[in-house]
Amino acid sequence: MKLIMTSKSLLLIAALLLSQAVARLSARGVPTPMATGTAAPTGEINGISIFATAVTEEDRMTTPSARMWDEEPPVRAENIYTGPTQNLLEQLLEGYSMDLRPGIGGPPVDIDVGFAVQSIDQVSEINMEYTMTMMLSQSWIDPRLAFNSSSVSEIPLAGATAEKIWIPDTFILNDKKSFKHTVTAHNRLLRLSSDGKVLYNVRITTTAECKMRLKKFPLDTQTCTLELGSYGYANRDVAYHWRTDQEPVSGMTHVELAKYSIVRFDTLTGNVTRDTGDYSSLRMTFKMERNFIYFMIRTFFPCVLVVVLSWVSFFVHHDAVPARVGLGITTVLTMQTLMSGVNASLPQNAEIKAIDVYLLGCYVFVFGALLEYALAHNLYRGTKAAALKAATAPPVPEGGGKHGKKKGKGSSCSENGAASGQSQAAAAAVLAKLSTGNSVDRHARWLFPVAFALLNVVYYVVYYYLPENDIASLFTQY
Repeated sequence: MKLIMTSKSLLLIAALLLSQAVARLSARGVPTPMATGTAAPTGEINGISIFATAVTEEDRMTTPSARMWDEEPPVRAENIYTGPTQNLLEQLLEGYSMDLRPGIGGPPVDIDVGFAVQSIDQVSEINMEYTMTMMLSQSWIDPRLAFNSSSVSEIPLAGATAEKIWIPDTFILNDKKSFKHTVTAHNRLLRLSSDGKVLYNVRITTTAECKMRLKKFPLDTQTCTLELGSYGYANRDVAYHWRTDQEPVSGMTHVELAKYSIVRFDTLTGNVTRDTGDYSSLRMTFKMERNFIYFMIRTFFPCVLVVVLSWVSFFVHHDAVPARVGLGITTVLTMQTLMSGVNASLPQNAEIKAIDVYLLGCYVFVFGALLEYALAHNLYRGTKAAALKAATAPPVPEGGGKHGKKKGKGSSCSENGAASGQSQAAAAAVLAKLSTGNSVDRHARWLFPVAFALLNVVYYVVYYYLPENDIASLFTQY
């Protein structure tokens, strides 16, 4: 009996599970044998009817999952825009040869060039170079890349696409070293227009040569150049031009330098002849005027102070030998240090520069003050010894000697008076002779300042107003 009840219970449980499975399938939209939404008995166990609820077709279509399965998926945006553009780009690059310039065998390709200067970081007189960061733009027409599309007129491309199309081999003729910026990605831009115009922009930093003439340094002006051209394509294949739709060079007026001020810049177009042929080239020149106030504070003013300091020895007594000698040697060594510091920032060549002349003049004045003390002290010691010797010598009496007459009291008083007069005269002679050394110092106190002021006037007139060629002729030996 228990076995029969257990079998019935299992059958009941199985019927319930079957009913739940049918309901789940109906909810998912799976067709069932029941075409209506009524509940019909599916069987009876121990007098208990088992019902399975059928889901109608209308109820099934209202379920979200059924709608998602029956409806077509929405079209994604890239299928509308990216797809045709991608196909267009693939068609343009199909059969494209990046090794051949546009219009090979025909007229030269016109390259329009311009750049925006971001900074001039350093101007070095030692290496005769400058470092510039700029964004270089080049544009040209490539008929192979022209397209006709109603949806787009310009296609911005990733910089890596530049490796799939022809790019002019532009380089900087007076470049020493350069690099392209790659943070956070390669700093380059590529745009393609429907007429086949290609715009290529890249951010670079270059260290270029600048030949400087330093005869008037630091009262000089320097002219540096940046020259662009093709490395492998002669002027029959590529022709460079400055762009005309906007300023060919921008940003130069906003450049700030510590030692220079940019007063003007110009753009030139021409040809350069190399051993492999004639090449089209572009040149940008900029004129820099050195900020003299910078060197006035760091070089000229300290030199003037050292020279003035050397004149203090003219007011120190001759007997203060350690003080005057120490002061003179200190000023000489200080001038030597200043000269070494200035020369360390300049190229070591045979060219005589204006700063060399001024430093040498200051050095002569400082060394002259030390020699002046040697002269004055020598005169002081010689005259002092001779005067003291004459003053301490005993007077010789008149008519003296062992054959002289014996004198009385009256004659003795007169002799004492004469001796006293001779002593006073000798003391006056000593003072007069000792003042010989002081006279050298007195003359030096006005002679040195006047001569130094004259040196400064002549120096600034010659180096500020005379042309560089006339200055060079002053140091030329015929």
